Amino acid sequence: MAVTRPAPGPRPDRAGKATVASRYAPVAHPGIPGRWSDEAILRALRAWTAEMGAPPRRQDWSGENRRDAPPAQRKWMREHPYWPSSSCVAGHFGSWSKALEAAGLPARKLNFEDTAAERIQAAGRMRAEGHSIRRIAEQLGVAISTVHNYLRAGSCPQCGGPVASPRAERCLGCTAPEPTLRRAWTREGVREAIRDWTAEHGRAPSYHEWTPSRSAPGTWEAESPRWPSAAVVCDIYADFRNPWNAALLDAGASIRFQRWTDEATRAALAEFWTRAGRPPVPADLHTTSWRGPTARTLRRRYGSLTLAWTKLGPVPDPSEQV
Repeated sequence: MAVTRPAPGPRPDRAGKATVASRYAPVAHPGIPGRWSDEAILRALRAWTAEMGAPPRRQDWSGENRRDAPPAQRKWMREHPYWPSSSCVAGHFGSWSKALEAAGLPARKLNFEDTAAERIQAAGRMRAEGHSIRRIAEQLGVAISTVHNYLRAGSCPQCGGPVASPRAERCLGCTAPEPTLRRAWTREGVREAIRDWTAEHGRAPSYHEWTPSRSAPGTWEAESPRWPSAAVVCDIYADFRNPWNAALLDAGASIRFQRWTDEATRAALAEFWTRAGRPPVPADLHTTSWRGPTARTLRRRYGSLTLAWTKLGPVPDPSEQV
């Protein structure tokens, strides 16, 4: 029997009443380990097809996306473990399609003799002739959702070819030569990337520019994976107090702004005390005698200049001494 972690016991709430925590606790699998043989899985596939009128899809025999589950998947979840899971089927036969083929059931094509562009043109032509979505899917050997993508296909801005995937910006032919594996960045590679960016843009990159953004993509996203992300840069230079600025300095680039840590702010306060003989006041922050963070940064991090001095200043604020 599978070993499970017990759920947390009751604990008192603020009113002193015992409440049961809602933290995650795995439960024992409802099935019997090792009960499914190859032949038993094939019988289950044939029985499902006879009962439902069509072979199951891989998603039908899984628990993913429960809230949006179609009727066939809800049936599987209600009756599990009467039916095996899709992961169990794939573990025995290597893939879902191979299992359907072994059971003598129609399987979805994974390789086509024609190109995606030709199938998209055929889908558009058949739809204009009045064929249903299901008929087009059967004729082309693809899923119904794929036909919908074919009919909504856009144009590749690079070559003008069709773009079937709703998440893609360019066609498969134009993106095929580009690397899909994550690049292993080193300090030397980061230095060269910073220098190349500086040469092309006339300035060093900012932390924000090298931070991936889905809502507001920019040059970094358009040219990925050419540039490392800010997180990768900081991870490579993690042994420095300020990793991002350390990378810029290592590449010979100028620092656009200072990241003010507690240590750096404390040093700025101590320097001002040494030169002026007193704690800084708000008016000092707008003069050249102040070499620390801006008033906005002090308010954001500490609440005010006075609170920053109270926490980090080299000596207590005389106005607060009794």
